[in-house]
Order: sequence, then structure tokens, then C-alpha cells
Amino acid sequence: MNAKTAALAIAASICIAGFAYSSGHKAGRVSQLKDTVTAYNRRLGIDDQANSLGRVDLCQELGGLLDECERLDR
Repeated sequence: MNAKTAALAIAASICIAGFAYSSGHKAGRVSQLKDTVTAYNRRLGIDDQANSLGRVDLCQELGGLLDECERLDR
């Protein structure tokens, strides 16, 4: 194997490794973005539920006792 062939083999290996790394990095980023969008949509649903509750109901949902929560309406 001469020097040119060895250099070409090394350059090809570096290109393949770079492509593999880049592909894996992009796939990981896409997966992370999908998880972020899913979490955001779930949060919007929770926000809608919380906003639809009255003060007393929201207080109870957050763990307050009924008599404590009813004082919020006074």
C-alpha cells in the first residue's frame, strides 16, 4: 500500500466517521425537539384545565382543604 492509497483510505474513513456522527447528532436533536413539543402540548392541556376551574376548585385540586378554599370566595 503506497502513501497515496493510505492517505485516501484515511480521508475516506474520516469522512464516513464525520457523516455517521452528524447523522446521529441530527437524529438526537430531532428526538429532543419532538419530546419538547410533546411536553409543551401537555402543558397547554394542563393550563386549559386549570384555567377552567374556579378559585375554590383550583385550591382543592392543589391540595387545599374545603374550608380553607371557601375563604377565597369571601
